[in-house]
Amino acid sequence: MEVVGGLYKEVCETPPWDGVWGSGMRAAMAISSLSAGVTLHCYDHLTTNETSDRLSALGVALNSRLRPHAIVFVYFHPLSNPYIEPQRAKIARCQPIEVEGTSIVRFGLLEGTARVQGLRVTYDPQSQHEPEPFLANGSSAGELALVMNEDEFKAYARTDDHNEGANRLFASGDADVVVIKRGVFGAIVYLKGSAPVSIPIYRSARTFKIGTGDVFSAIFAHYWGSKGRSAAEAADLASRAVSVYCADPVNPLKETAFIDAHPILGTPPTAVRIFGARNTLGRRYTLQEAAFCIEKLGVSARLTEGLEQLEINGDFASLVLADGMTEAHLSALLTKHSPCVVLDEEGKLETKQSEGTALCRDFTSAIYQVCQSAPKLK
Repeated sequence: MEVVGGLYKEVCETPPWDGVWGSGMRAAMAISSLSAGVTLHCYDHLTTNETSDRLSALGVALNSRLRPHAIVFVYFHPLSNPYIEPQRAKIARCQPIEVEGTSIVRFGLLEGTARVQGLRVTYDPQSQHEPEPFLANGSSAGELALVMNEDEFKAYARTDDHNEGANRLFASGDADVVVIKRGVFGAIVYLKGSAPVSIPIYRSARTFKIGTGDVFSAIFAHYWGSKGRSAAEAADLASRAVSVYCADPVNPLKETAFIDAHPILGTPPTAVRIFGARNTLGRRYTLQEAAFCIEKLGVSARLTEGLEQLEINGDFASLVLADGMTEAHLSALLTKHSPCVVLDEEGKLETKQSEGTALCRDFTSAIYQVCQSAPKLK
């Protein structure tokens, strides 16, 4: 299988993350144990022995083209918007990468473009800022699947309506399959002339968000493009694989690890109420950041004061930020508002977990758990 994608340095403050990844490296790693032969096509500032050795150990061939500078993505946490160095407008454009193959997954690139010709091609544009149409650079495909998140889809199809956008792409001949990734709401698969199929998300012990979209697209491309599975089957397997990647983002994915994954059924809560201390700037920031990230996932967030009950119409879930709370305050809060999700980075509740309280040790996992799997109260 041919993988065409970015090879970029990624740095995250919390949890610590520092290495050369990007869509291309991550996709190649994800399918390396599933596919007999994988080639990564990419740009690279200076291919190091470490990068070459990593790919070689995975059984992945490397075909890289030189670019004039390194590109770095810097995150404060996995849900934060990354700082990119150099800035997008200052990244030098390189000559197109040319790739032919039977099964190809093509990702959007910051420093250039990939002109591909394949029998079954999966395209993930990787941009909500004027994403490049697949056919614009002369690429062609016997069958084309577009895989993108909601913001990318809106920019690509130029509409907020999923059905209208997918049908427009089918009518214009710009796609045979459209897969829209919707975060905690799962995914939707569109086929021309068929009813859309909803794909659930799957349970994971923790959530490492950086790169989940890369993994989804790569696994989908493997099963749909290389193995001939239906688009709905491939998307379901991709969603399962993402749950395994979230818990272990550094190793190749094995089918036996995700085939028995457990789906998260039902719908996310209408809103999440957030409890936390406000006596320092850092704690106030964390409260606001939690609310911002929850809203970004498509769920309403409500900050609360003290122990009061916040009236919300519809289903809701509760998130408690334990930092800065006294033992008495925390105990009273959990007694009154359990079940809930607790972000407990300091381990205060390690031996005091109450029934119905889900403990998380990192920020991103807590946000995802309260939005997708926390017990909902009426």
